[in-house]
Amino acid sequence: MKTRAKSIVSLSILLVLSLVFLAACGNGAGNGGSAEGGNGGGNAANSPTTPAGNGGSGEKIKLSMFIWAGANQDVVPKEVVANYIKEHPNVEVEFVESSNSVMYPKMLAAKNADPNNPVVNFGYFNADASAKGISDDMWEPLDPAIVTHMQDIPEQYHTADNRGIVWGVSNFALVYNKDLVKTAPTSWSDLWENSEFKDKVALWDYMFYAYIAPVIELKGQELGASYEKPEEAFKFWAEHADQVRSLVTSNDQLKNMLVSGEALIAPFSSQTAQTWIDDEGLPLGVAIPKEGFISFPYSLQVVKGSTPEQTRVANEIINELLAPENLTRYAEVTGTPVTSTAAAIPDKYKDDPSFSVEEQNKGLNPDWATMAKDASVWKDFWDRLVKTKLN
Repeated sequence: MKTRAKSIVSLSILLVLSLVFLAACGNGAGNGGSAEGGNGGGNAANSPTTPAGNGGSGEKIKLSMFIWAGANQDVVPKEVVANYIKEHPNVEVEFVESSNSVMYPKMLAAKNADPNNPVVNFGYFNADASAKGISDDMWEPLDPAIVTHMQDIPEQYHTADNRGIVWGVSNFALVYNKDLVKTAPTSWSDLWENSEFKDKVALWDYMFYAYIAPVIELKGQELGASYEKPEEAFKFWAEHADQVRSLVTSNDQLKNMLVSGEALIAPFSSQTAQTWIDDEGLPLGVAIPKEGFISFPYSLQVVKGSTPEQTRVANEIINELLAPENLTRYAEVTGTPVTSTAAAIPDKYKDDPSFSVEEQNKGLNPDWATMAKDASVWKDFWDRLVKTKLN
């Protein structure tokens, strides 16, 4: 199958239009509380509750915000929430830090058990979790009268019925230990066919867009695999299970494996990896495969089942997070390209290929809607065909 090279705008248009048909209407009420990286998984770790401040009047409004763990992903949301609470001392926000791959199944289980008691009220969600949430009717519509900074974001990044807003776009590439790898990887196929990486590939558990999607894109015609019929792609990975050292579920777990040399390569967010390199001086490299990045939208969303007051506060905080200066700061500290036309690209990233429209035009374009719709089928293939082959 030929690689589909599309611009990031085309990616977002496809994602939004394909998910329109999955969006369902509904309202909810309730409260919540508990916690990814460009990203991945790990055990949910609640950070200390942000103090509510003094001098507030009225009933306390408590809600929980999901943020990704590690790689400075917590810096801007904690700054913005702290400033918001100074002006609204009757509000209390608990941060729940983890990954979408770990957190979303917990959110879905909570919704199925009690739709009025969400495990978190709002937060950051990647393309995979966002698409699943639309399919599962997880998201409350954003209020454009409150979230006015949505007007700075081009229409192609808006989701159907405002059930979230794409604020940023990460890029998945190949992250490797440059001190131990003799020749830098050049293709997604290095994950499964390069003998140097035998028993040295780290994969995110259930992050299928990072390793099943490339198989479909590069070898789909040969294998008879597609997004609608992915079984042969999973069988292909089962045949190459000896390449896989370990499955990871958190950013820190992956970082430690790569730095120690236990694993030598992983498909991962180039932005997060570059933050590790720049801020921590880690001996890692980021290789853009010749087939291009996997472009990976990020959204802010409110979870259905939150009370009206929780929903209002979540909308107000999301609006602050979308303010141009806050998006620019998020880009500054995490290296994540943002979608707002009002936000500036930090100087240190002006020459970063992750921010390059030309590089984005080369990217692979996973079918997020189909992967979300068939998530349970894909999970079954992974558990039954591939994980049984791993040590």
